[in-house]
Amino acid sequence: MATHYPDYRQLVMRAFERKKKNSTLPHGLMHLKPAKVKEECVKKCTKEVNRRDEKIIRDFCGDLNEERSCHDIMQRCDRDKFRPLINYLNGRSESTDEKNIELLAWLIDFPGRPWELGKTYSGDDDENGDPVLNEATPATVDQETAPGSPATPPVAGRDELTGNPIIPENPAIPFLMYSSKEKEGAGVKVAETSNQKKLRGRSTRTLAAAVILSLALGTGGMWWWKDNPRPGGNCMYWQEDHYEPVACNQKIANGRVIAADTMKLKNFRKITRPDTITYQAIGKVWYSKINDKIEYYTAGGEHPVVFGRQLKPITVYIIDKYIRGMNE
Repeated sequence: MATHYPDYRQLVMRAFERKKKNSTLPHGLMHLKPAKVKEECVKKCTKEVNRRDEKIIRDFCGDLNEERSCHDIMQRCDRDKFRPLINYLNGRSESTDEKNIELLAWLIDFPGRPWELGKTYSGDDDENGDPVLNEATPATVDQETAPGSPATPPVAGRDELTGNPIIPENPAIPFLMYSSKEKEGAGVKVAETSNQKKLRGRSTRTLAAAVILSLALGTGGMWWWKDNPRPGGNCMYWQEDHYEPVACNQKIANGRVIAADTMKLKNFRKITRPDTITYQAIGKVWYSKINDKIEYYTAGGEHPVVFGRQLKPITVYIIDKYIRGMNE
């Protein structure tokens, strides 16, 4: 089953946390400062960089000049571009752009990078034995198991991707056993009455029915989840003045489908009535000037249409010249 981007991001973060715990992170990531992280990137660029990693570097720095080497691009890269990644790693922000996660994957040598639609990613177990997010695969019998011997039943738990309970093929159904003989050493005689027999039978049938129902719902839910995208899909695209959720395999005419960002889906909007912007918008509104035309947005980050262009925070000068100046 293909790995969706949110699961890929979680795999990268788990790899980062594991290296941090084991003190095996690159030196620049041990001290999360823009200058240190950039220095680590420049140093890593002195080694051989493949085409996939070159694209990660160019996308992150927003420099598509094919004549420049990755080393030159990273040296020219603005330090402020590293702040969103650092804020995310320090827990100051709940989400970050896809290009920041890919840069982190490059720095920690995450295998299989970057994320691609339809591709499956996996990872090794961490040192505590907790499995890293991986594609759910059916249980198989060890080739060395003697013919006819039962396979080890799966451990009851919860599938991290689907949230469905994992139930053994032949679940053991516990129930109380009563004996008509005296318990040795206890001196107490426990007899099973007809009522107790009826209650035990009902409990057994009820529990068995519950297990069968859970198994049916779990299996059905797993197949539904596999064949249908989750609500809103795992990607999004820009539509006029906001982002719309969409399945990652859907084609959008004249639009670019990117990994979904919950914060941008909820809060990122283009302001279509600039005359409503006041001085109170400073720190809350961002802008971009393209072909002498000013556009205003409710959050910062990358321009939704002109990729590689960063939005700038609005200032008193911009308000005076382009908003109040137009209204006067």
